[in-house]
Amino acid sequence: MSDATETTGKAARALSSAFIAHDPQMIEVVALLRRLSDAPTNVLLSGESGTGKDLAASALHYWGKRADHPLVRVDLPCIPGDLMESELFGYERGAFTGAREAKPGKLELAGEGTIFLDQIGEPEPTLQAKLLRVVEDKTFERVGGTRTLTLGARIVASSSGDLMEAVERNSFRRDLFHRLSVFWIQLPALRDRRDDIVPLAQYFLKRQGERLGGSFPEEFSSGALEALQSYLWPGNVRELRGVVERAGLMARGSRIEREDLPVAILDSPSVVFRLGSEHKPTLAELEKDYIERTLRHVRGNQTRAARILGISRKALWEKRRRYGLD
Repeated sequence: MSDATETTGKAARALSSAFIAHDPQMIEVVALLRRLSDAPTNVLLSGESGTGKDLAASALHYWGKRADHPLVRVDLPCIPGDLMESELFGYERGAFTGAREAKPGKLELAGEGTIFLDQIGEPEPTLQAKLLRVVEDKTFERVGGTRTLTLGARIVASSSGDLMEAVERNSFRRDLFHRLSVFWIQLPALRDRRDDIVPLAQYFLKRQGERLGGSFPEEFSSGALEALQSYLWPGNVRELRGVVERAGLMARGSRIEREDLPVAILDSPSVVFRLGSEHKPTLAELEKDYIERTLRHVRGNQTRAARILGISRKALWEKRRRYGLD
């Protein structure tokens, strides 16, 4: 067995153990990812921030026949608009000021592997039109070049926002959306897959213990587990992982107790209600608390908060006004 094959095999096994799926929704998602891993067709992954779209993209790659080829992730929100085209398509020498030598783009570097376009809703309409050609014809040119290159990689895209709403607003091309979403996999929010919260928490606890060693806790108390299950998790699986790591470092013994959890979790209306408070919060109170905690989590960033909540910025603004969160 070659070193590359052994490495990809380890990656595939690690992904299999990381996909905790006891909830029926998640079981169906994992089954679909395995079924599509060898398919050449485009896949669109959608879901709130922190639901595991990166993990799903990696599974599509490493569980299939492209595993020995590159998996190239393009984090579109992190690329300035004026650099996005050259990052994706590459450029030839002299294409613009500062282009002293030719450079291949991400599409080219992906080879016969997978190109993962994270947050596909970000590009401007002009670049969307160029991406449409790549998706349809599998061809492109470097910036400043005339030679037509062929895309050998499979395209996997993701979005935390509502792409269909973006299509209706004419901020995202309808034809590009339909070409990218040949298979559209929606990852459920953690609050909608309650059966997975405890197994995920235990998985993260074990992983942190292996990484940090020493006297890191090995289990949760029943009170801590009940609080974790009752919380709404606006940051989804990513937030749970961070909470487990923090609680493990705060714990004084071999077990994580309820008081080791962050105050934001223990003071959440959903947790207080589940743990026996006489006050039964209304749906509106729970929603207000959820939005308020999400805004705190992202330090007031409206775009990120809307993505986590799975709503538009306009809808978030209206809810803030309704609940007096301005």
